[in-house]
Amino acid sequence: MARGSALRWLAYGLAASFFVATLLQLADQLNLIYQPPTIPDSANLVDRVTALIPYRQQVWPLFAAANGLFALGFLVLIGLGIVLAARAGVSGDRRHLLIWLIATAGVVGAIGQLVLVGAVKASIDIPYCDCGFKDQEIVSQVWAEMVVQSAVQVLIYAAGLLAAGGLVVAGTAVAELALPPTWRLLSYVAAIMLVVSVALGWADVGGDASTWLTAAVTGLLIPIWAIWLGRSVPAVVARPADVATTESPA
Repeated sequence: MARGSALRWLAYGLAASFFVATLLQLADQLNLIYQPPTIPDSANLVDRVTALIPYRQQVWPLFAAANGLFALGFLVLIGLGIVLAARAGVSGDRRHLLIWLIATAGVVGAIGQLVLVGAVKASIDIPYCDCGFKDQEIVSQVWAEMVVQSAVQVLIYAAGLLAAGGLVVAGTAVAELALPPTWRLLSYVAAIMLVVSVALGWADVGGDASTWLTAAVTGLLIPIWAIWLGRSVPAVVARPADVATTESPA
């Protein structure tokens, strides 16, 4: 029963962290709380970055909270994958594959989110040192942040693909035992949408549609999938096979 309780709370933790993180990220991206300054088109890169410094410092707590919660969600995903595989009662190969896919997605995703928060924090703490090389510092900082963001995006894409594979394996391994067929279908739909979201992001197409698709996956489908799993834990824990193994052979 302890494993069932752990699975339930890990599932709820995953749902909560991803849902709130998605809301905060949308509030940041859509400028719902803070408005960026109006910058003339004639401004060069240094002038643009300098004008955005107060706005970036204002929005930093929102950015850090959103990405920090995503990192927390990925860390929770590691534990969820391990406990879910232990409760699935499937063959060794599929159990190991489930752990590998979901736990690795959690590790890779958490690393990516935390690296991004750390990289942006450096430019928030010290926009430039004003020691006579302001222009060079700002240009170098912008380039360094672009490199980090590109690397982090690849990590997030990898985590998304791994998670998609984990959803498929979870759908085939767990739904057969205790969860309804609709939950299995939801696992497949979420996996497909994750792959499509990664493909659109990698190809840099879709624009706002890609952003909203990603938000739908992280803010709706994954939380619903996790909450449904958490609510079904009593059924998973009370599988007849588990009861049979506790009975005396006599």
